Amino acid sequence: MNHKDLQDAISHYAEAYNRLQDLQDSLPWIPPGDQKTGCIGEYYAYAYLLSRFAEDKLSFGSHSEKGWDIRVDDSPPWHIQVKTVSAFSKTRTLSPIHKGWQQLFIVYLNKALEPEGFRIVSDTTLPRPNGKLEGAKCRLPGNEKTGSRAIPFGPNRVEDMLDALREE
Repeated sequence: MNHKDLQDAISHYAEAYNRLQDLQDSLPWIPPGDQKTGCIGEYYAYAYLLSRFAEDKLSFGSHSEKGWDIRVDDSPPWHIQVKTVSAFSKTRTLSPIHKGWQQLFIVYLNKALEPEGFRIVSDTTLPRPNGKLEGAKCRLPGNEKTGSRAIPFGPNRVEDMLDALREE
C-alpha cells in the first residue's frame, strides 16, 4: 500500500459521494445531509414505508428535528426516528435516541451498505427522563445476545425491508 493507493481510494469515494449527493438533491426518497450512512438508512426506512403508504403521506423532518426523521401523515400523524449503524462501526454505538417519535427504526447495514438488520421499536418510554438515550449499542444481525438491554429490539424484519426494495 502506498500514497497512490490511498489517493485512488479517496478519489473513488469522492465520486460515489458526489453521485449520492446528486441523488439527494434530485429525489424525494433520500434526505439531504453529509452523514451518508444515516441518509442511506433513512432511504431504506422510507422505501419500507413506501410499501405501506402513498408517497404523498411521507415526509422527512428538517435537520433541527431531533425527535424524528420521517413523518407519516396518517390519521393520526406519527413520527419515526431512524438510527443506522454499518458493519464498518467497531462499537455499533447508535447516535442519541431523542424523544418525540412513535416508532424507532434501527437499521444495520453490511459492508456493501445494504440492510442486514431492521428492527422496529414502539416503546416510546425508551428515551430516558432527560429526553434522550445515549451510548446504546445496535444488535448484530444473527446474534440476539448483542445490543443494549435498554432497547426492546424485537424481531429482525430485514426481509420485510428487502421485499419493499424489490417492489419498486
